[in-house]
Amino acid sequence: MKRVKKRYVAFSSEPKFSPIEIFRAVQASYRELFGLTGLASADLKLAKGYQEEGIAIIRCALKSVPRLFLAGAAVTKIGGERAAVRALTMSGTIKKVKKKINALKIGGLI
Repeated sequence: MKRVKKRYVAFSSEPKFSPIEIFRAVQASYRELFGLTGLASADLKLAKGYQEEGIAIIRCALKSVPRLFLAGAAVTKIGGERAAVRALTMSGTIKKVKKKINALKIGGLI
């Protein structure tokens, strides 16, 4: 069986929410847009979160990356409050995502 390639996508929210809240909102949006089968094939997982910066790094299958960006952009509420979720960067490793976030000057995440 062939190994499924993964990608890591960093999301932030405005106003700042906890990483688990961001993940749940993106996951709910993904399920609403693509159904349970799409959600299962995406293999979404919260890989890492940064509470102070309000950043969540979400792991997904390579083929699901465009859908994950769409699901993040479709989020309008988190926990009943109006919110905007933005994708900051994407990479094949968490280490590279951290490096790219530092380059964007979105807090010291190392």
